[in-house]
Formats: sequence, structure tokens, C-alpha cells
Amino acid sequence: MSAEKKKQMGVLALIVLLIVVLVGSLLFVGAVSGWFEDPKVVLSEEYYTESSELKDLSVEDYQNLIDDEKSFLIFVDQKECKTADRLRGYMKDYMKDKGVMVYRMMFSEAKDSSLHDYVKYYPSVVIIDKGRIRTFLRADSNEDTNKYNEYEAFMTWMDSNIDLKAKGTE
Repeated sequence: MSAEKKKQMGVLALIVLLIVVLVGSLLFVGAVSGWFEDPKVVLSEEYYTESSELKDLSVEDYQNLIDDEKSFLIFVDQKECKTADRLRGYMKDYMKDKGVMVYRMMFSEAKDSSLHDYVKYYPSVVIIDKGRIRTFLRADSNEDTNKYNEYEAFMTWMDSNIDLKAKGTE
């Protein structure tokens, strides 16, 4: 191979290396900045409202909201459960603090809805985005334990999933 050819190959290799470094740097900055994360859920407009009480939701009404592709929150509750009592308190505090309305469905009713395909244990908080379950708290998961036991952890989880700036609530 001639010296001229080697020089051209070296320049080409340097250009390729430079492109790889630039693209890698851009991807790294994007990952750190959250470019690849799911965007927060923007609740349907009617759910950015002052509320301190959970609104009961029937299976039929739930299905109508899903069919209408609404974005909303559901607290899956169960009477006489200490963990549900604590999480219910967290939910009500969050509603007051952030100005959002939340539905409540009893676990016994949730078993008769499509929620049961996801939520197998109670209590739980389910975030619905445009008629689809985006995420929910798992009562059987060690990963979610702190959200059931510490209001700050619960609030951080909620805030990381819900766009409170969408209607100026933050």
C-alpha cells in the first residue's frame, strides 16, 4: 500500500472515530437529560382540580373512561386493611397538596375489570394514560415498599409520573 493510500485510510479512520465519539457523547447527554424516558402523564383536564375526597368508580364507569382514552388516577382500596388506610391517607394528602382528583375502586370490584390483568394485590395506585395503564404500585414488590411506608417516597413516585405543570398546579 502506498504512503498516500495509508494517509487517506488514517484520515478516514480518524473521521469515523470522531463521528463515533460525537454520537456517543450526544447519546450520553440525552440519556442523562431524560430524552429516552417516558414522558410524564398529562391527566385529562377535569382531573386537575381541588379535591380532598376520593371519588368512587364503578367498573362500568372505569370502562367508559378507558374507552374515551382518558388519563386519570385510581386508588385500588380495601376496607379494614392497615396498609390501605396508610396509602389512602397518602393519596388524600397528595390530592390536597397537588390539586388533583383521584378515583377509588374497591379491590373486589377491580377484579371484575381489566385492572385485574395488572393489579393482583391491594392497595395500589394506578396511573392511566390515554386509556392505557402506564404504571402502578405493586403491593407484592420490594421495590415499592418505601412508597407504601413513607409519604415522601410516595410523593416522589407520583411526581415522577404525573405532569403537574400541565395545568399550572406546581
